[in-house]
Amino acid sequence: MMGAMPPSAWFLYLIECIDGSLYAGITTDVARRYQTHCKGLGARYTRSHPPVCLVGSRLFGSKSEALKAELAIKRLSKDKKIIALHAPDFPGKAAPTTNITITRRYCMNKSELIEAIAKEADLSKAAAERALSAAIDTVVKAVSKGDSVTLVGFGTFKSSKRAARTGRNPQTGKELKIAATTVPRFTAGATFKSAVAGKKAKKK
Repeated sequence: MMGAMPPSAWFLYLIECIDGSLYAGITTDVARRYQTHCKGLGARYTRSHPPVCLVGSRLFGSKSEALKAELAIKRLSKDKKIIALHAPDFPGKAAPTTNITITRRYCMNKSELIEAIAKEADLSKAAAERALSAAIDTVVKAVSKGDSVTLVGFGTFKSSKRAARTGRNPQTGKELKIAATTVPRFTAGATFKSAVAGKKAKKK
């Protein structure tokens, strides 16, 4: 277990997200920052790509050192990010996470979803896959045309226009213009929300 950290201690940490991507950030408290990401209150990226697990972290003596390491690791590919984080010649010191409570989320993939549908609907896996693919294709085509698809209790799929805005390059910090675009959105229904919250939906 790690002893008390000096006041100037900063950490570079790496998080695996639900889609398999990796998010790198810096903080003075890895456990607290990780839980903030898990609650959807962290970076914009982890709000749309929920964390699955903390890959690891490295200790630095100052914020500037941690920022330099963050910039360096963000330039690497996914596999190289993980290798670098644990490499003895990478800046900083490997920081153990044995004293950090990790919140893990299980991510069901498509094949597992198909298997679950087949079991629930008493279908063959082939039939379940065709049904799922047809449902997804139908929703995508409808939303792409500007229509919305509402499944009462579950939620609504629709498109939303996003205005042009000014952002920042995560590697250089320079401002960049982000063009206006149309993005898909999903709004959960009351029954779905209640199920996730562990509550029974109110009957109307």
